[in-house]
This record gives sequence, C-alpha cells and structure tokens, in this order.
Amino acid sequence: MKKIVAVLLAVVCLFVLSACANTDQTPDGMQNVALESANYYLYVSKNWIPTSYNVSGAKAHTAENAPNILATVYYPEEQVTPTSYWENDCLAEYQAVFTNFTVIGSEVEETLGGKDARAYQFSYTFGATVYQCKQVICVYDFNVYVLTYTAVATEYDSFAADFEAAVDHFTFK
Repeated sequence: MKKIVAVLLAVVCLFVLSACANTDQTPDGMQNVALESANYYLYVSKNWIPTSYNVSGAKAHTAENAPNILATVYYPEEQVTPTSYWENDCLAEYQAVFTNFTVIGSEVEETLGGKDARAYQFSYTFGATVYQCKQVICVYDFNVYVLTYTAVATEYDSFAADFEAAVDHFTFK
C-alpha cells in the first residue's frame, strides 16, 4: 500500500511541476511587445525595438521614420464590422488628416488571432514624406482591434514580411 501511495504522490508531484513549467508560447525568433495589461499577445521579430511609450508595438530600427507595427483597441458605442469600421471611421479621418491619401487595392479577407478580419493598404503624404500602411482590422468581443504597419514608402517592402509574421502570430489571451 505504501508503494502505491508513493507512486501516486510522485505522479501528482510531476503533474503539479509540469503545470508550473514555462508556458511561454513566444514563437522562435520573436518577442511579445504587447502591453502587460493587453488582452492579446503581439509578437514581432526579436530584431525590432519595442516602443518606449505606453502602446503595444515596435519599430524596425532607430531611425526617426523607422517602420513600425502598432496594435490599438477601440471601444465603439455600437456594434461594427471590420468593413463598417474602415468605411465609417478610418476613411473619413484619414482623408481629412493626410495629404494624398490613396487606398491601394481593395479590402482583403484576413484573420487576426483566429478571428475574421479585413486588411486595407493605403499611402499618404505627411510633410514631405510618403508613407505606406497596412491595417488589419478585427472585431472581437465588441471591441475593434487594429494592427497597423507603417513605413516610409521606399522601405515598406523591406519589412512587410515582418508585419505578416506579426499578423500570423497575433493571439488573444
């Protein structure tokens, strides 16, 4: 009987220890740059520099106009879809704020954190610099999640794959 109890106790201890094992799900070569209070994980390349201000995101290098990836959450007063959020909120604001705002291509079906999303690509001029952006918009639990990649147009393609990796690995908690 003592042997059975000892074996059972050993099995329980192994189970408890394995439950306390490292549960870090960070993909190889990536880092989580989401705020601790966020209800998601935003994984970007380990080569990127996490933002130093209170936002989930990172930048590709230290230059002033470095490509960046940011995650933002909006809390609409009424239920929206990714398409309606883009059409009714983003477009009007971007057209009012940015010079030479141009949508590149059309809405693309996407997923973000395993949820249905829509992707939009656009360019604009700010000051004398032309930027290119891609936003992936997802509505989850009545909140709007927007993952944005922004780069000077001449650098956009150089870091686009890093953004796609961030989209692919984005995870809700």
